[in-house]
Amino acid sequence: MPRCIVDLTAYYLGLALQEKCGECFGCREVLARICELLRQISRGEGEISLLDELSSLAEQVLLGEACPASRIGARMVKEALANYDEEFAAHLTERYCPAGVCDIRYVVEV
Repeated sequence: MPRCIVDLTAYYLGLALQEKCGECFGCREVLARICELLRQISRGEGEISLLDELSSLAEQVLLGEACPASRIGARMVKEALANYDEEFAAHLTERYCPAGVCDIRYVVEV
């Protein structure tokens, strides 16, 4: 069964969120926003600039004082973006999931 890297990243980030401390800024604010962005990307919503925001948020966690769970989550996102940038971009530019996993609603303009 094919797997989508956007879907996988969101899934594993969800696991990291279950282990969060809830006290550091990474846990309280940033990881929740990253999760929201991944859901948005998996639906094919938004512009390609979301990938820059995603990368910036992950970098913010890695550079700041963060718990191990938020660091693991941020590192997963950075690695996924670095290694599968074309698959992420396909969701936003072509409104298409290469693996056929994500529930992208195609909009036909008349």
